[in-house]
Amino acid sequence: MNYTNISSRFMLKIMRYEELFLNTYQRFKFLVDRASGSFIYSGGKKYLDMISGVGVNSLGHLNKSVVKEIKKQISLHLHLSNLFWQKAQIMFAQEFLKTLKGNYKLFLSNSGAEATESALKISKLPYGGKRKMFLCFIGAFHGRTYGALSATYKEDFKKPFEPLLEGFNFLPFDLDLVSKELKKNQYVAVLIEPIQGEGGVIVPPDGFLKGLRTICDETDTLLIVDEIQTGVGKTGKFWCYEWDDIKPDIILSAKAIGGGLPLGVAAFSEKISQYVKPGMHASTFGGNPLACSAGRVVIKQVRKKSFLQSVLNKGKYIKEKIQKDIGFQVEGRGLMLSVIVGKDNTEPSFINEFFFKRQIIVNSLKTYKGDTRIRILPPLTISKAEIDIFLNVLYDFKLSNKI
Repeated sequence: MNYTNISSRFMLKIMRYEELFLNTYQRFKFLVDRASGSFIYSGGKKYLDMISGVGVNSLGHLNKSVVKEIKKQISLHLHLSNLFWQKAQIMFAQEFLKTLKGNYKLFLSNSGAEATESALKISKLPYGGKRKMFLCFIGAFHGRTYGALSATYKEDFKKPFEPLLEGFNFLPFDLDLVSKELKKNQYVAVLIEPIQGEGGVIVPPDGFLKGLRTICDETDTLLIVDEIQTGVGKTGKFWCYEWDDIKPDIILSAKAIGGGLPLGVAAFSEKISQYVKPGMHASTFGGNPLACSAGRVVIKQVRKKSFLQSVLNKGKYIKEKIQKDIGFQVEGRGLMLSVIVGKDNTEPSFINEFFFKRQIIVNSLKTYKGDTRIRILPPLTISKAEIDIFLNVLYDFKLSNKI
């Protein structure tokens, strides 16, 4: 990003910071002092955070209830081996399982990629090594670790690290093609995001997940639903797959589930969990008690009907304002949205800089469809007044760029 309003002295500091870390992130050129609610504070300025730590801080930064529970747990213990029963883990698991219908057992880890890896590995157990392939979708993103990257579609992410794992195939959102493929070849599982997040907030056709569940049942194929970005209330239901009223075989969760702390969850149905034995899988820090304590608070808050309704109301307000008053198309559900701002001639870096100069943090990207989008992933607690700040700048963006 080319931020012209940054002093040369600060740029020298940035250059020194860059010497400390691998060049894996294209960071915003400012140093965070603190964060609270919907805002990040730096150098006497406050920035409206419309990506909430890339979908992590669903209750806002430094949520009081979350912080209170973390402080309470800190006074008890910070880490114990998973060879011990831990009250924080048990209470979290009990709360998490209340959000699911059916009999599931949990594996706790530290991230979405780690949850995905556990699913790719453990899902093979019911088939005794006879099935080896996974079906994924064009535009999919499931993580950057070896297995998760193999299940990811974007060639730019994968090319430098090839060869990756074999047996991962990709199809468009077409039930006929999926049915033919699953009947022709035996797959371990179908892996799908109910809404593609990193891909640009791309929504499958209506009824696609329900149809997919039927095809998986007909072919004895597992259905893994990646709710790492869509889950925990972002779409107006606790889990996005609930819109299609299905029961996945495996559910993946991370990001918002930890309330700002690292926590990944893979929920396995009885069809799979019955095959798991001690020593087959593990994670040293998985289910850290601080993260579990924070996560329990998040679940209890987000599960409330009034909270989920507020997400729907705010999402509807944003969508209507943008489509009717500003003139951009919007895709997504609830507060997981993307604003389609142009085709190939609109550079994401230019958009990010435009908003940054006006003290708003956004994440723009090009999709495999060829359009450029602004992803909207604000804290679910964002106020209408804060939403209006974003909408006013989006309106200015359209006027100044004559899109």
